[in-house]
Amino acid sequence: MLNAPSILEPPARTSLVPGLDDHVQPNLGHALRIWWAYYWPTTLITFILSYLLGLAIRALYENFVASANLLLPISKYGSYVINYIVAFFVMRYVLGKTFRHFKLILISNASDSSSQLLQPTFMRTLRVWWILTWCTVLYGLLGLAFVLYPMQWFVGIFRPSPLFASLFFLLLGTALGGAFSLFIIYSNILEEDIGDFRVALSPRQIAEYEKKSLASDPAPLG
Repeated sequence: MLNAPSILEPPARTSLVPGLDDHVQPNLGHALRIWWAYYWPTTLITFILSYLLGLAIRALYENFVASANLLLPISKYGSYVINYIVAFFVMRYVLGKTFRHFKLILISNASDSSSQLLQPTFMRTLRVWWILTWCTVLYGLLGLAFVLYPMQWFVGIFRPSPLFASLFFLLLGTALGGAFSLFIIYSNILEEDIGDFRVALSPRQIAEYEKKSLASDPAPLG
């Protein structure tokens, strides 16, 4: 008797030449791979650029190039702006990425053209990015209310050092943000109607078959 595919593992495929209708039903394992491909580049690039921004702000202030009133808002909100911009471009990369067992594709959600492949244009990427962004902010506020504040009271009882408290809340906030974004990708993005399209998963063989077909096609006569 064949074993059913695990929720964390993509189901096996036997079709030699799969069609667009033969797409993969997303599970938590797919969402985890997509989340990781999005989360770690966004976090790393944001950290590097924010660090460089901090150095630039410090240099401008120490050399009297700009006033503190001008640099303070940049110092306070600059990392958030950097994160959102980086996240958009990383999302554009992920929407066309081929993973080990599957590939992310955009298909039309129209009833008469459900097999039509669409390009991850600027506006379509913006729609996916916006869903992930505003849902993460919303869930983050809920997490702040129901998790961080009670944990702050708990830490206040033991009165740890400021350095320990800062690191603790930084790690807790990062973990919550990662968990929220994973949940949003799985429940609010994959196989959900977004404007005129939806984000679907196709077997990796489709991309490989298309590449072979393009390579075997004779060049058109001029």
